[in-house]
Amino acid sequence: MPPLGRWAGMLAEAYEAKRFSNFGLLSVRLEASLVAAWGGEHTACVLTSSGTAAIAAPLIARGVTGPVLLPAFTFPATLAAIKMAGAEPVLVDVCPTSWAVAPESLDVAFIATGARAAVVLAPFGLRTDLAPHARVAERHGAVLVIDDAAGLGVERSCLETMPWVYEAYSLHATKPFSIGEGGAVFAHRSVEEPLRRAINFGLPNPDALGEPTWGINGKLSEFQAAVGLAVAETFADHLARRREMATRYAAMVAGFPSVRCRTESTDGAWQFFPLLLPEVSAADRFFVETHGRGMEIRRYYTPSLSRYHGVERVHACPVSEDLAGRMCCVPVYSDATAGEIDEMVAIVEAALRTSLAGA
Repeated sequence: MPPLGRWAGMLAEAYEAKRFSNFGLLSVRLEASLVAAWGGEHTACVLTSSGTAAIAAPLIARGVTGPVLLPAFTFPATLAAIKMAGAEPVLVDVCPTSWAVAPESLDVAFIATGARAAVVLAPFGLRTDLAPHARVAERHGAVLVIDDAAGLGVERSCLETMPWVYEAYSLHATKPFSIGEGGAVFAHRSVEEPLRRAINFGLPNPDALGEPTWGINGKLSEFQAAVGLAVAETFADHLARRREMATRYAAMVAGFPSVRCRTESTDGAWQFFPLLLPEVSAADRFFVETHGRGMEIRRYYTPSLSRYHGVERVHACPVSEDLAGRMCCVPVYSDATAGEIDEMVAIVEAALRTSLAGA
């Protein structure tokens, strides 16, 4: 998070305008900055109060009801967003190699459920080719929301050139582009106004015509927008440091052929560095070993959403359940020193060696 002195002064503009929410000047400026950095000719960006609201907003804006498809291997916020939008989540299993829903599985699920929308995941914010999923959604006349929560900073495909496709990001304190709490939706310019209605209680823009519909209170405050403008000033440096750490981890993990990870540093903004251990028992030992050496790691996305009670699914989700048991995520920091990076890589290497030796 940027120091207070780098963003507090920006709030003078909000105080002068006496406008602290409802699409204020700072929020609009941050939206324009994000489009300039990662958007395209047809891109609109709408900021939201959270990443969860960013996923829910397109579903609300498009009036989606009934079943909405989502992967069983994802963070619970994906499920929560569909419920927030008043729709019914239906789980789909994922591919064991991409960790995402395969387009063929998505096609089958649309046919089986008659769903009008799907939320697909870019796992851990890693670069994932979701253009085939957009084409599947088009064939079914469905809305596609891409949950790319941790992916802001990765080169984008700008799939929002297709007006039925939305890409949602989280700006939570744990994310690489962190403003404390917030989210962003990248969408086609033609659907910007309904998105803004969706996060403003369904009320139309005073300058626009149209009847009000229902919506949520999902707007970003000017305080968080000020933080975001400060983050944008130094984000390139933070992203470079995170990618340096990812490169170091990947080089070390190459010595452990049974452990899977992504190796291209530009494939992520790297909220953390995911490692797929060869079996659940090895992941359990790795968790204990790293914590015993003073490093906190996380287990994502566990448990699989297919373990939640009362959530519908197209079929059983054995791949998601297997991945959830074997996935471990080690920390990445924007401000890590060279010495700290050396120490962290050494801890992970030692923990892997011990954990895998016990297999």
